[in-house]
Amino acid sequence: MTPQQPEPQHSKQPTPTIPPPRTPTAPTASATPTASAVPTAPHGPEPPGGPPTALARLDALAARPLAGEGGPCFHVAPLWASGPLWDADPADAASAREECTEQLAALVAVVSLRWGEPVVHDLTEALEHSAQGLPVPAPLDVLCTLVPRVYAWRDGGRWIAVGAGPLEPGQPRQVVGAVAARPPGEGEIPGGDEVSAP
Repeated sequence: MTPQQPEPQHSKQPTPTIPPPRTPTAPTASATPTASAVPTAPHGPEPPGGPPTALARLDALAARPLAGEGGPCFHVAPLWASGPLWDADPADAASAREECTEQLAALVAVVSLRWGEPVVHDLTEALEHSAQGLPVPAPLDVLCTLVPRVYAWRDGGRWIAVGAGPLEPGQPRQVVGAVAARPPGEGEIPGGDEVSAP
């Protein structure tokens, strides 16, 4: 089935056009892991090429060592980003939002060819818990501050997810990727690595 374009915002949205997602098991949280500063988007828009560039960055992120391999338990990084939008013309901002949505939809479609339909995690509850100081399993504790939802797959023992944001208007649009040693809530993920570029 042809994936539809997911909407990267917290406001009420139409159902994503990707294949119907499987309902994920509600994550069970232990302690909220500590994390470094929120990753920043690359400087300026990406050159033409779109999803292949984002896919290459996701693959590079997934190739980084994780727990048991001499690395942290998860990585989070932007895969594609628009230019700055703080003082952008409304038409340019709208265009950036549309392109970001298209980039995410194309990336979800390509990755789904590898690992099948994704599980969709809505991060609204995770964001609310985080704001209340309640524990949220990693790396959802990081992702919920960046994007409203993620589309996730399993690749062997690893959990790989992508989403688009940001949550606040005016910020540069970006597609974010995450790779974890295990799915959120499946055992404790004590800490991770957030980077500015994969």
